[in-house]
Amino acid sequence: MHLSLFSLFSLLSASTLATAASAARHLTITIPPSTILPNPNILSANTHATLTAFTKNTNYNHHFAAPLTRSATFNFHHLPASSKPESYLLDIRSPEYVFAPLRVDVAADGSLLGIWETFRGNPWDNRGAEKFVFDASAPRGGNSGAEEAVMVEAKVLARRGFYEERSKFSPLALFKNPMILMALVALGFTFGMPKLMENMDPEMRAEFEKQSRSSPIGGATRSAMAGGGAPGNFDLAGWMAGATPRPGASGA
Repeated sequence: MHLSLFSLFSLLSASTLATAASAARHLTITIPPSTILPNPNILSANTHATLTAFTKNTNYNHHFAAPLTRSATFNFHHLPASSKPESYLLDIRSPEYVFAPLRVDVAADGSLLGIWETFRGNPWDNRGAEKFVFDASAPRGGNSGAEEAVMVEAKVLARRGFYEERSKFSPLALFKNPMILMALVALGFTFGMPKLMENMDPEMRAEFEKQSRSSPIGGATRSAMAGGGAPGNFDLAGWMAGATPRPGASGA
């Protein structure tokens, strides 16, 4: 009976150790090529990744940093153990590019539990796309958990812009000015009206000239263009007010 209990305890201990050993304690962040960053190797040397614990306890150092390697990766080796599970914010700090932050959950023994995308200015429980989740039932290769690592791809959001480019001169931008448009329309009437009169049908042209003679504005315009000035019997103020001329006004 004692032998059976001892054997059962040994099996449970071995299973627990195997599960703990199979959990990865290394985190590798890779930067794949993208449309915003086609070549990750052009990142500056001061680009680095940080892990900051989401906790109020200040007695323990919960801030870790990893420099950028030649292969455009960040490596966090041997995540530290703590008295309770921790939740970290992973940030990639670059002077030229903006990367999406990640949430990294670590167990008390330092093994990785899960990695998700997170959003700034939102509740910590509001997790985005899943990057990694530890599955204890999944088969693991090898007996040493120290050789296993979790690889997660970073996402480039945008490129930082510190300077605003001056807009270049464009001739098409002139046509957005209302004054330029009005001048072009007036210029078109000035040069286009004589051509239109020349190509007009004789009957229509005669009718147009007849209506122009009967119009006081048209007569004043013709007199001014001929150099004779405005007609003496034309009352512009009365015409604009809608007053009809007196019968004896033409003979005065």
